[in-house]
Amino acid sequence: MLDALGHRVRFGTLFVEFLAGQFVSNILPAAIGGDIVRISRLGRQIGDRADAFASVALERLTGWLVLPGISLLTIAATPSLHHLPRHATAVAVAVDLVALGGLVAIIVIAAQRRWATAAATATGWRRWLGSVHLGIDSIRRHPGRVARVIAAGIAFQVTQCLSVLLTATALRVPEVGLVATLAFFPPTAIAQNLPVGFGGLGVREGGFVLFFGALGVVDERAVAIGLVGYVITIVASSLGAPAFAFGGRRRALDSSPDPTSAPRTGNGERQ
Repeated sequence: MLDALGHRVRFGTLFVEFLAGQFVSNILPAAIGGDIVRISRLGRQIGDRADAFASVALERLTGWLVLPGISLLTIAATPSLHHLPRHATAVAVAVDLVALGGLVAIIVIAAQRRWATAAATATGWRRWLGSVHLGIDSIRRHPGRVARVIAAGIAFQVTQCLSVLLTATALRVPEVGLVATLAFFPPTAIAQNLPVGFGGLGVREGGFVLFFGALGVVDERAVAIGLVGYVITIVASSLGAPAFAFGGRRRALDSSPDPTSAPRTGNGERQ
């Protein structure tokens, strides 16, 4: 996303900030705290807090496209999933479509020119829409970069699905195979990111009970998949503690502007 916005930052730098954000989001009681840490530190790195905000906001929004896309394509290509009990397939499709509809609505609203300066001057949800507007403007100028952003999003979300698959395999739940995880983990991930509970606890397990239960998995094993996956996330996120404690101290030395990206004018647009 930073590349699409005209900033080149070393992968190592971004990885450190990502680990710090994961630590804050998954270990500390602050669901969006990780995003705040990343925005603050990336803003110092690139010397542009508005673009840092935009990169994190748009990265989040790619999940609203990739997750429903993976789920809907898998369900459409697998007739055996079309008539599951508990209305599991209908619920999954509904969650996917709501996420896609929300994404379309946000893009349509944020694309309006009145949000051009909001990322730098507004606060709260107006600043968030302004940041999304910056990203949309940048993508309009460099449409070829969209494919790279989406490809990265697909790789990340498929890795998440594989993590669930490996957890189910380790727990000896054969009903949860690759197709099941690709179809039903995405709507569960969408639901667990809602501001309900802590770290998605309860929401994730409820989703697995509904979806995997429709495939014949007993409730206890479905809950176990969710809880073990959460523990794995906690352990992995704890690796970000040093990054959170000691990272984010270097400034723009780690980044350089993209020579193909024009400077902004006074109203927040690029020349």
